Amino acid sequence: MSFKINNKAIFLIISHHINHFINVKVFVKHDYDSHMILLTVYSHFLFQTIANKKSLSWTGVFNAIESKEYKKLMAHKKLTIFAVAENLLMSQETVRRKLDKLCKRNLLNYSKKEGLSLGIKFKEIIKPIGKTDMKGLIKIFEK
Repeated sequence: MSFKINNKAIFLIISHHINHFINVKVFVKHDYDSHMILLTVYSHFLFQTIANKKSLSWTGVFNAIESKEYKKLMAHKKLTIFAVAENLLMSQETVRRKLDKLCKRNLLNYSKKEGLSLGIKFKEIIKPIGKTDMKGLIKIFEK
């Protein structure tokens, strides 16, 4: 497969990655490994909605996170520390330690019974960086 991508598009892609990294440090205020753990839990939630044939808008996704149905959905197909560690090629202890900090900030919730889920502060902290990311991605797609 061959792609016709010019140097300007490549520059925009790399710039997007750099900007995302900086935005995570400045606005979300945690390390990138912690952010990847957070995104893995978010990805798990999104996958569950897709598997259940739910089509959600940008706003709908954030509203769904706060619903009782979300809690049932996440508990039914619970996400474990082991699964996150395997997925991100991290040790379980590293994931557990970083997860503890994310839970204290209310970005994530964890219990052995229900597994990992998004916390009450997730929407407030992640929605703004998501908007910034989307603007950058749209620029890339336009090129």
